[in-house]
Amino acid sequence: MGKEKENIKWSSELSEKAIEFTQPDIMLKLIATIDAKERPHLTIITSNRAIAKDQIAWGQFTIGESKKNILKNPKQGIIFMTGEMPFKILNVKAEFSHIKTEGPDLDYFNNSKLMRYMTYMNVYNVYYNKVIAASQIRKLSLGGIALGLIKNLIGKGGAKTDLDENRLNSLGYKIFKGPFNPKFIAYLDPSDGFPIIIPCIQLTAPDRNRLVFPPSVLKSDLEKIPENSKVAVLGMNMDLANQLVKGTFIGYSKYRAVKLGIIEIEEIYNSCPPIPGVYYPKLEVRPKVTDFHL
Repeated sequence: MGKEKENIKWSSELSEKAIEFTQPDIMLKLIATIDAKERPHLTIITSNRAIAKDQIAWGQFTIGESKKNILKNPKQGIIFMTGEMPFKILNVKAEFSHIKTEGPDLDYFNNSKLMRYMTYMNVYNVYYNKVIAASQIRKLSLGGIALGLIKNLIGKGGAKTDLDENRLNSLGYKIFKGPFNPKFIAYLDPSDGFPIIIPCIQLTAPDRNRLVFPPSVLKSDLEKIPENSKVAVLGMNMDLANQLVKGTFIGYSKYRAVKLGIIEIEEIYNSCPPIPGVYYPKLEVRPKVTDFHL
């Protein structure tokens, strides 16, 4: 894909083609919010679609960090990505507006292919979001993905850390080093503070303490991530098990003559049962006090 076609061209509203693009139930739909520490946070929310040129609605069926985040900071980055090759993407910057607990959009989500046979959970809130900016629909270069995998094979061994600890657990390590697993990077656009999500299938884990990626796909997008900025990286496997890494993008370095972007892992959130929550760093718990003395 040529560089000119790869660049994002923002507009103030969604086109009719873009609205139609967001409608399928079966596609990857992610939302980036801003957490209490002013870092991006990434969540998969499949009950999510455009309902007008200037509005996106998404549904809630569980309580999670993203819903808490937008009540404190309404800015969001949203991405829609097809699940079949050639991959196509649509980026949106949106701002939370209001919530409804009933109405046609709630009924629509609960009657979708994903939710209609759910016995134990349903969408019970719909979050409405004003479109601030929308990109054109873009294709991911399959040649660039393949080139990225080759560059990883050459360079990732040189990018290993000397740390004694293993920050990623075995599942997280398998997810992030999986060559064809979907992965996404989110960062905060310094121009307006809105999160932006970038697909980065070529991202990998050279060891359990660091993530790296060659800028072989969406190069112009990846090179806009500010050095030393906080980022979030969501990785998932084909069974939709997923983990979220938060850390710092420290810039690009060459390893074995291969240019790689480096993300130092600082926090890891497991989104999957049986125990969702932060597993790195470990929470330090004080021993229970049972003996009291004056």
